[in-house]
Amino acid sequence: MTVPALLAVPALAFAYAAGFLIISTSASAGLEALLAAGLSLPLIWLSLTDLRRFEIPDEAVLIIALGGVAFQYFVHPHRWFVELGAAVALMALLWTVGYCLYQRGGREALGIGDAKLIGAGALWTGFADIWLALFLACLGGIIAALASRPFGLSNAPREIPFGPFLAYAIYLVFLLQISSVSWY
Repeated sequence: MTVPALLAVPALAFAYAAGFLIISTSASAGLEALLAAGLSLPLIWLSLTDLRRFEIPDEAVLIIALGGVAFQYFVHPHRWFVELGAAVALMALLWTVGYCLYQRGGREALGIGDAKLIGAGALWTGFADIWLALFLACLGGIIAALASRPFGLSNAPREIPFGPFLAYAIYLVFLLQISSVSWY
């Protein structure tokens, strides 16, 4: 593991812990804190794996998706099936776009793992708010890309995995939704 990858472990732990502490201090933090903790574990696992191997484990995405289906079923029983359909359609659309971009340019722009994670994340955030998570993830990725190339050094990494940014953005949007903070 390289030095930047070693620094990623405490940085990820701190980021997820900070979000968890914020939600756990609210008055009704019982179930919400358990949900946040349960969601954070597979997100941290897939982030660390993606940082090491540029690969998002299917098992982590499956855990997130199953938890998201259960969450939607119990929290929004009248529309859980619509949210599931929207998440699957979004995943299929992004998977297709990523495949077409790869066929056209020969480089992976949006990986299949990223598309699956976006679909699974939509089950936790809801279809309407997955777009905020995508925006936050893109913003974080852009900032990280710019920060990793200080002053145009040629030995800076050319590729940065998107999964960790996407995972944390999904977590943040979910925390915002279940917290008592009115953010929009």
